[in-house]
Amino acid sequence: MNRSIRLINLKDQRIISDKCLVAESFVSRLRGWIGKTRAESGEGILFPGCASIHMWFMSIPIDVVFLRAVRAEGGERKVVTSAHSNVRPWKALPLGDGKAHETLELPAGSVERLGITPGDELCIG
Repeated sequence: MNRSIRLINLKDQRIISDKCLVAESFVSRLRGWIGKTRAESGEGILFPGCASIHMWFMSIPIDVVFLRAVRAEGGERKVVTSAHSNVRPWKALPLGDGKAHETLELPAGSVERLGITPGDELCIG
């Protein structure tokens, strides 16, 4: 079973996702958002050890945030290396970020609504 976490932006203490699935199993990583016809505010999927994604077989657009894990006082933090809004389903080429260690997928519109920008630090709360 996959665990669920809550991600908070330390810049302004905004909750980025309070229902974020950590996709650690092969099946959850393969499935992601495939089969979903809508994503609710607060949902998210974190893909540890993943710096690129595909949009094949998806039916909804999503926002994609690439993260780099860093050690900090008080535990690990995740630094945003890039953020992409409204990534369309069936995009032909993979989307990636060579500086990232993880990928966070959020409902479309989340990056803009939450003001997520490169350099933001996220923590698990």
